[in-house]
Amino acid sequence: MPLLQTKKQRSNRNSLIRLILESPTRLIVISFVAMILIGTGLLMLPLASRHDPTPFFTSLFTATSATCVTGLVLVDTGSHFSQFGQAVILMLIQIGGLGLATVTTFFFSALSKSRSWKLLSLERETTSLEGSLNPMRLLRFIMRFTLIAEATGAAIFIWRFWPRYGSGAVWRGIFQSVSAFCNAGFDLFGTPAKPFDSLTRFNDDPIVLITTALLVISGGLGFIVWREILSRKRTASQLFHVRLVLILTLTALAGGTLFFWLVERTNENVGAMGLLPASQQPLAAFFQSVTTRTAGFNSVNQSTLSESSRFVSSILMFIGASPAGTGGGIKLTTFAVVLAVAVNGLRPERKPQLGKHQLNRLVALRAFAIFSLSLVLVIVSTLFVSIIEQHFQANIDVNFLNYLFEVSSAFGTVGLSAVGTPSLHTASQVVLVLLMFIGRVGPASFAIALMRREHKPDIVLPEGHVIVG
Repeated sequence: MPLLQTKKQRSNRNSLIRLILESPTRLIVISFVAMILIGTGLLMLPLASRHDPTPFFTSLFTATSATCVTGLVLVDTGSHFSQFGQAVILMLIQIGGLGLATVTTFFFSALSKSRSWKLLSLERETTSLEGSLNPMRLLRFIMRFTLIAEATGAAIFIWRFWPRYGSGAVWRGIFQSVSAFCNAGFDLFGTPAKPFDSLTRFNDDPIVLITTALLVISGGLGFIVWREILSRKRTASQLFHVRLVLILTLTALAGGTLFFWLVERTNENVGAMGLLPASQQPLAAFFQSVTTRTAGFNSVNQSTLSESSRFVSSILMFIGASPAGTGGGIKLTTFAVVLAVAVNGLRPERKPQLGKHQLNRLVALRAFAIFSLSLVLVIVSTLFVSIIEQHFQANIDVNFLNYLFEVSSAFGTVGLSAVGTPSLHTASQVVLVLLMFIGRVGPASFAIALMRREHKPDIVLPEGHVIVG
């Protein structure tokens, strides 16, 4: 009898392992969960904080935010955590920014000569590969490009921080560079007197703001785009994607900069853009446009933004950056495909097209699935948070737009907050934890990971006639 039980337990264990390994997407989701739990345990250690040990939920929230490269925090990173705690956060940011599967696949492939189809599938899922790009070459490029970009950024930051922080500039420079390139939004500039200060003290230092912005844009463009830009032998199948990403990125940055400058230059609330010297306002507007695309740093107080700016920021955070990069959101290309299909849908005689290219039907369906799932998730989550805050914290003036901003920030893995994340009820913070996680792995990937693939015979169903419009 015990032998039968042992065999049954072993069979159940093997079935569970097969269930996990059969889907690269599911393996990526589980790897993120594992890193979050490890990070939570490390941040709870007494040596990770400057004073009392960090409570479980605060550690969980911070570990999730770091692994999902979001930047929302319940305690100030610079003044609460010790250098060990900050190093743990930096490790989570680096692994989460590149994708845990990217890091593990790279080192596993480098040490192993045999590469199974499962490994190849995992590489393609991790890097959003399409077509005939060699995944191993791309992974090597990702590691080299990341190292060069972060090292360059760190050198510039150390130079700029040295007069202000002395030898402390070294650690701050490295942390800022990694956090910016990974679009994480964590920083070490808060103090007990001025927590959550972010980059508001650097409005008079364009080099710090521009370097941060360039690192954010570099990470958000996507590694496939950078590989094509820097490669001597460009892949014909990827050129359209590269051109599309560059055009969309420039359009979003220019449009966002112009909008924020026009709307916020007359805003004279405490900490707002309108109080900055006129010479600093264009850069502050540009930085606001950059940071809403999943970065999470801020050079102006987000709570002072006008309602129109908060709404536009929520839209930009929802859309996010580009595929196969360190940014979040539904991605610029997804939004472009949805718009293109919607416009072409008004002319049923034409097949959906984007620019001078016809769209693949499966790509269009996937884009609509991601857009729809994400939009429903953000709307429902905003409704939950507003109800929670109104019910449990009746003394707080419920501002639905602030909660939309917070939820969009969590889902888009941005890290900006207009209401102050620590002031929210714990139940609302739990919602944000789930949103950060789903936003990082992707709503479609998260749903696929939860589903067990079942092979059923093909069944022809009757066509359903539905009247729309």
